[in-house]
Amino acid sequence: MRLLTAVFSVLLSTSAAAGSIPNTPHLYVKGYSEVSVQPDTAIINVAINEKSKNLKDAKSNVDRVVAKALNIAKNFGVKSNHIHAEQLNVYKQTRYNRSTNEEEFTGFKVSRNITLKLKNIDRYPELLQAFVDSGINQFNNTQFVVEDKAEIMKELNQTAIKQAQLGARELAEGFGVKVGGLYSVSFSPMNTPTQPYARGKVMAAESMSLQDAYSTGDTKLTAEVYAVYYID
Repeated sequence: MRLLTAVFSVLLSTSAAAGSIPNTPHLYVKGYSEVSVQPDTAIINVAINEKSKNLKDAKSNVDRVVAKALNIAKNFGVKSNHIHAEQLNVYKQTRYNRSTNEEEFTGFKVSRNITLKLKNIDRYPELLQAFVDSGINQFNNTQFVVEDKAEIMKELNQTAIKQAQLGARELAEGFGVKVGGLYSVSFSPMNTPTQPYARGKVMAAESMSLQDAYSTGDTKLTAEVYAVYYID
């Protein structure tokens, strides 16, 4: 779901800046497009921690929970190459005894981290509950990302270009001149001391759906294009 904003800024100018705009009358135009998209992928990091004086028992419990968690992830459509289970970590834990002035052994802490990539993001809350039921007892950070954004960026760039073209035409008509050939174009600001004039915004919105308790918010992607046209 997307919230699309298209903006263009324009400037009528006869000034010059070396290497970026011509010495003849010209139009300096900025095209801008913006889209707010809901993330399509959740990168989840969880862990299982066990503490016991018996290292074998602690390791056995961790292995059992990890096996269940990996099976759950696959049942939720997570591909095997999108699941990374780290190696087992074992820490010997001690506690200082003030009476004896010695460190006392309290047990072994055994842990293992799992990182996975969930593409069906609508099932994120359900997956978390399944992990809780399986024995996972540590939930680290979850990143919500827009993984497949190449096509979105292509669309944004095309929209920004169209906005720049439209801005050049409208500004030329307003001043009673005609747009000439394209002198230069760039996806970054040009070397000029003047700032393009912001003309306004055009907005269109679509509703978004995700469980409110686990709202991921949206991610903003933007594209800009700067163009210089001759004036005929």
